[in-house]
Amino acid sequence: MFKKNKAKVTELTAPDAPKKGCCLSKMCCSAKPQTKEAIMGGLTFLSMFGPKKLRPHLQHLLAVIAIVTFVIKAIKPKREEKTN
Repeated sequence: MFKKNKAKVTELTAPDAPKKGCCLSKMCCSAKPQTKEAIMGGLTFLSMFGPKKLRPHLQHLLAVIAIVTFVIKAIKPKREEKTN
């Protein structure tokens, strides 16, 4: 009924070039992009519907994450302008 178009497989690096490994200290390299969203969604759900003793702590954690993310995004463009 429908045609299945198969995409051609291409290599992003040269076949002879050695592959670069990820630094062990950077956890973001090994995690998929959806992992961060899933964790934040889970924390948000628990901060609204979780155990009553745990809710304030999770709300505080989410607030801290939001502030740190905002500060990092505000500082990052300034660092790029200085290096250029």
